[in-house]
Amino acid sequence: MKRILLAALAAAVLPLAAQAGDLSYNYVQAGYDAAHNDNSGRDSHGWTGDASFAIGEHFQVLGGYSHNNRDVPDNSSRTANSWRLGGGFHTPVSGNTDFVADVDYHQASVDGVSRDVKGYSAEGGVRSALAPRFEGWALAGYSHIHDPGDGRNNGEAFGKLGGQYKFNKNWGLVAEGRLAENDRSIFIGPRISF
Repeated sequence: MKRILLAALAAAVLPLAAQAGDLSYNYVQAGYDAAHNDNSGRDSHGWTGDASFAIGEHFQVLGGYSHNNRDVPDNSSRTANSWRLGGGFHTPVSGNTDFVADVDYHQASVDGVSRDVKGYSAEGGVRSALAPRFEGWALAGYSHIHDPGDGRNNGEAFGKLGGQYKFNKNWGLVAEGRLAENDRSIFIGPRISF
């Protein structure tokens, strides 16, 4: 009797595991993002667009653009535009989970400021299809920023947790949080995978 129950359970779970293993590295997403910096006490909010395109079996090209309003000391705000470009690597570690690693270069310009802030980041972790309609990821990384105007040249470690609910094979809703020692941010928006 136990063998029949185990066989029935395995027969029910195996199709779900096969569906859960579908992680796409070809996608475009856009949405709302907000951040808070503990050192300055300032907030920013706006929109972000990101894209990932697979090249070969284990690599992808990554890019993104953000347009935000940032608080400044005189209680007004300034517009900041930033972009990033990088690459990533992924490889399966189980039937529904990949190890992922990304590196990127990023640059930001702020209205009224004559210099650009530049930097890079690197992160690694896991991305997993947890259910047929839900995937999640957990990453740890390091970001380094150089501001030639004020001589700021520092870095910080961060962690990311995110997930995607898939309405169908192509459309999903993504939510992601990033936490560092001195700042935190959130993103939420639709993703189209292809």
